[in-house]
Amino acid sequence: MNSLPSEIISCILSRLPIRALVGCKSVCKRWFQILSAPDFAKCHLSLSNPGLVVYQFEDDEYSCKIFEFDDVSELQKHDLHYNLVQKFDPRSFVTSPDASIVIQGSVNGFLFLREISTEFDSLYICNPITREYITLSQPNFIVQDAYNRDYGFGLSSTSGQYKVVCNNYQDVMCPCSDISTKSGECFVYTIGTGSWRSVAPVDGPFQSLYCSMGVFLNGNLHWLVQDSNCYHFISCFDLETEIFQPFSALPPYPSHFPDSRSLSVLHDCLCICQNVSWDTIVIWMMKEYQVEESWSQQYVIPIMFQTTSEIMYPIKVFKDGDILILWENFKLFFYCNKSKSTRKVDAFEMHHYSGWTEAMLHTSSFVSLKSICGENVGTF
Repeated sequence: MNSLPSEIISCILSRLPIRALVGCKSVCKRWFQILSAPDFAKCHLSLSNPGLVVYQFEDDEYSCKIFEFDDVSELQKHDLHYNLVQKFDPRSFVTSPDASIVIQGSVNGFLFLREISTEFDSLYICNPITREYITLSQPNFIVQDAYNRDYGFGLSSTSGQYKVVCNNYQDVMCPCSDISTKSGECFVYTIGTGSWRSVAPVDGPFQSLYCSMGVFLNGNLHWLVQDSNCYHFISCFDLETEIFQPFSALPPYPSHFPDSRSLSVLHDCLCICQNVSWDTIVIWMMKEYQVEESWSQQYVIPIMFQTTSEIMYPIKVFKDGDILILWENFKLFFYCNKSKSTRKVDAFEMHHYSGWTEAMLHTSSFVSLKSICGENVGTF
């Protein structure tokens, strides 16, 4: 290996999973220098497959774990193929150790964390692999209730700028619920600038559904919103032009499940998951991006436990047909498309019902936050 040019070694190592590369950094000084180079981080990221971030709170303990997993069609049991890459406690760098912390997005190895407050949220971007983080500056706009705000985190398609978007809503009356909201303001924070900017909000009175997290796809952020007539729309924000382009979702869902829809991404397509009965959920996929006629019902999933109106978040469809789904903030489970049955994921199961679980796809990377100029980067 020592006789090979650094470019060849870099090419070979870039195909290894992140868990193996962490150990490779300790082999020798030459390998450490190769693996620490910004070009290597970008190359490795381009070849990497998404893993999973699982964030759990239980008995006053926070735990954020980064996993890699195998995705091949002949797996007998997925639980045996989750490899822990990194584990950390976000409270090691947040402002208030007792604050409620949620994950609001994941892009290119960076996690977007929100420390929920009744006044000003504290917002952070971190890379669990490099153990780096930045604290976003406090917004200079007037905020109302914490649950009248939603966020999104993404990467603009042309300029390559990382941006955080905040929709700040205002209360108005609505015929389909006791209290509704309309989009009052929208603000954008470009990572590296250190400040927030006001942009034109989505046009029309919309209600945010449970402060939904912005879903990132094709250079755009998407939120599931509802108008005054209880029709659902997808509020689409172009991160390059910073312009909203709403488009319709699906017809109204049954009235006895008023808040049972979620928006996510499967197979690089927008998808909507909804409860259609006490023990059945349906997953719709938009097969052609932003083509409303391309919505197609892809999965009808019987649930072995009563769901009432809890929201389901599909995370990934594996090559063998199994689907990984997050049930509200309680547990993760698999749906087997062959046997038409569900089973819980033992690898991440909570011990009690006193806590919560968050999970989403996350691609680990060595990309340093220091490569984004203009921010004060700390370590944890």
